[in-house]
Amino acid sequence: MKTSTNQQIKNGLRIGGGIGSFWVAAMLLGIAVDGLRAGAPDRLRLWPDGAIAAGLIALATVILLLTARVWILYIAGCLLFAFWKFLIVIASGRNFYSPHEPFSRLEAADLALFSLISLFLIYRVVQSHTPTAIDRWAFTLFTFCLVFGLSRQNVALMAIWQLLGLAALCVAWFLARRKHSKHRAGAAHTSFGTASNK
Repeated sequence: MKTSTNQQIKNGLRIGGGIGSFWVAAMLLGIAVDGLRAGAPDRLRLWPDGAIAAGLIALATVILLLTARVWILYIAGCLLFAFWKFLIVIASGRNFYSPHEPFSRLEAADLALFSLISLFLIYRVVQSHTPTAIDRWAFTLFTFCLVFGLSRQNVALMAIWQLLGLAALCVAWFLARRKHSKHRAGAAHTSFGTASNK
């Protein structure tokens, strides 16, 4: 087999495995949240209910952190697709995709702006370097905030979760930009020193 073919197979397995791991983590989170919601709040026990839910959430978090480089691109693709849907709702004033649920132009504009800012920040972090541990944590926190925000009916609570998710991406972008500018300054200083020695 040629080297390029081997590389394509490895890339395909990495992408498929990353997206598959993302869905496994999503199922683990769903099971944990459903388990916590199923019981009455006064009957929720730390053992075994709380321990099982915490274990599932911890396992899902580890899976998400390890595969963040792949699934964040999937999330970005979903946000890009959703952005155009929100623009259609803003322009028409009607929710064609789920006509039984009320969806105002203001909510669509809010989600479109959130999607656009998220896409910009994800692109800025991913295009400059391979995601670091801080980037992976930021992507995971962003995804948690995205899911919890969209599951809230209260607009104020949804906005708080959106701001928390964007804050995580902003921190990752700021740290990546700072590291990149330090690297450029170091390279420029090294090349200036080399030129002056000549």
